[in-house]
Amino acid sequence: MKKKIYSYSESLTLTLCKEIEYIKSRSKMINYSLKYCQNKLLSKRLKSELTKLDSYKLKIANISQSLFQKNQDNLSFEFFLEITRRSISFQQI
Repeated sequence: MKKKIYSYSESLTLTLCKEIEYIKSRSKMINYSLKYCQNKLLSKRLKSELTKLDSYKLKIANISQSLFQKNQDNLSFEFFLEITRRSISFQQI
């Protein structure tokens, strides 16, 4: 039974890693678009989306920290925590 829990945690970790990378990528694209955007309405929508992405990123960071604290011997959770920390350090405009 432990094997099923472990493989489930690997699947969860992989999914959340993909999600955090998507958020990082999308944030970069939004920041790039904001540099050259001349439309105030569009800028407002982009900033709103960026705020939502930052919120999701913080939620995932809290999840990763919690998972790592409970499973410090699991390498996949340590990897997930590192990916999340690097994403959080990404600077925005």
